[in-house]
Amino acid sequence: MRIQILLPEENSKEGIINLKNFIDRASIEGIDSAEINRSEHTDGQMGAGDILNSITTIIQAAEKPLVELVKCLQKFVDNYRTKITIPTEKGDIIISHGRSMKAEQLQELVVAIQKSNE
Repeated sequence: MRIQILLPEENSKEGIINLKNFIDRASIEGIDSAEINRSEHTDGQMGAGDILNSITTIIQAAEKPLVELVKCLQKFVDNYRTKITIPTEKGDIIISHGRSMKAEQLQELVVAIQKSNE
């Protein structure tokens, strides 16, 4: 399952690096990779392209790793006082600072992400 995670543009470069490091440090079993998305490489440009404000995670299609990822993202938005957007086919899912999730809300979010990737 591939999940794209977006930060607001004003937080893009530094924030996305912090988010990737945060996800990596969480060592969530079942996440195969978390990669920072980059712009397309153009002719004459050196490097791999500019850092964009998103990360793509590849996660095993199981509920537990997804629950742990959502908990990790909630901790990140609380620590960095930001918001995260997860675009889905049925609309964007937004995790906001200061909005701690109850178990039911966490389950709803996980189900929404799973359904968007079917």
